[in-house]
Amino acid sequence: MVLSRLDFLKGALSALGLGVLGGRRIFAAPPDWKPPANPNLTFGIVSDTHLRTSHTGKGPGANWPDKYFVAALTYFREQNVDAVMHCGDLAHRGLVRELEFHARAWNKVFPKNLAPDGHEVVKLFVNGNHDVEGSRYGDFVANIYPDPAERAKRVLATDMAGHWQRIWGEPYEEVWHKEVKGYHFFGRHYGVTETKVMGLVKEYAKKAGIAKGPKPFFLCSHVRSHAKLNRALKPYRNALNFFGHWHRSAANWNNIYFWGTQPTIQVPSCEPRGSGALGRDAYIAKAPLEGVEAVGKCRQGYLVKVYDDMVVIARREFGEGGSLGPDWIMPLGAYDPNPLSKDELKKKIGEPQFKEGAKLAVGAASVAPAPDKPPEAVAKVDVPLADGNPESRVYAYDVAVAGAEGEPKLFKSVYAAGCNMGIGHEPNGGMTTLNIPVRQLPKGDSLTFAVRPLSSLGTAGCPISAVWRRDALPSA
Repeated sequence: MVLSRLDFLKGALSALGLGVLGGRRIFAAPPDWKPPANPNLTFGIVSDTHLRTSHTGKGPGANWPDKYFVAALTYFREQNVDAVMHCGDLAHRGLVRELEFHARAWNKVFPKNLAPDGHEVVKLFVNGNHDVEGSRYGDFVANIYPDPAERAKRVLATDMAGHWQRIWGEPYEEVWHKEVKGYHFFGRHYGVTETKVMGLVKEYAKKAGIAKGPKPFFLCSHVRSHAKLNRALKPYRNALNFFGHWHRSAANWNNIYFWGTQPTIQVPSCEPRGSGALGRDAYIAKAPLEGVEAVGKCRQGYLVKVYDDMVVIARREFGEGGSLGPDWIMPLGAYDPNPLSKDELKKKIGEPQFKEGAKLAVGAASVAPAPDKPPEAVAKVDVPLADGNPESRVYAYDVAVAGAEGEPKLFKSVYAAGCNMGIGHEPNGGMTTLNIPVRQLPKGDSLTFAVRPLSSLGTAGCPISAVWRRDALPSA
């Protein structure tokens, strides 16, 4: 009997205690596991590159360079991709020259749309609100081109179809269908009604049978799909839907949504300024999360590999490089429950853990809460990187401080330093520091500090602790 890749994988994972439970569960890839060679299809995904050409610097991109877009494309080229998806917001201020700037960057890496071995790399691009409306955001464009007639020549929205055709060498279609190595993609430009793309999907469901069997097909838009489209897609369980716009970090497993029956995956930003919002995570931790050290540095995207029986989504950081954590792996044909649903993900992500012997350090310091504020006494809590379980990358820490019996505990929560960055690129070796004002500490001569690591799904590992005498801390 010849085993399929998934059958083989089930056996391997079962031996590791990570079985896929009858083929209906998702798993995070074990540390040393690698997908089989030769996928059927490989494509990269970026979004929200927001390139802005400079009108005062020494040339295009003097202020906002194409460095990170090129870095993403170069990585995709190294992975021998068949296509690249861009989920919109290419031109930051909606200027023609900003889209031309993207085309120059593309041609640096894929001249004439070709990979080094000569195969075509298909562009799966849609525009976003900044491409269509960016010239109206603030006074940037009006200050450069105060004459309305001249300004109209310089902005994409005046003739989006004409500029798109000239710059990218392909027709501008409000919704489009492209086939890459037998897999179907559907794109919807910003501001176009979802009814149009749904009509296109239904057309190919009839003539190409895309809804039959486990073989996936893919949708691309700038903004997320809404209720009407989600309801219409309900029969299409093999669809994967990607959108951008939100700039939220792919370090967070909650970037996978279910507004319908198929996964809708938010694509993080890859813009020069850096982004990767870590907000709206209060439900993960006991207290509002503090600390955002690496938010302004990360530029992220995905690499997708498609096999007969699974889709593998790798999360990458393109500024300093590296993986953002275990791949998202979706066995195909297992849709009730969907392998990418949060309940299923929690079953396989496990808990982040400290390594054996990890020590929590608590010391005294004097820190100014803001540049214009005087210093105050703090308990400086240094938390070592909780990388004892690589399958569940640490995202945040809960910190509890207990004092005298009967006194309420103090709870604090903090993002793990560098959780937005590639593994191995965390600042200070991944050490996370939380400064707690002494005035906030509970009463008692002896204080116990306990820290537990959290995943982005809220699964919690075992805590480590340290005891500190109050007389060792400075007075408030």
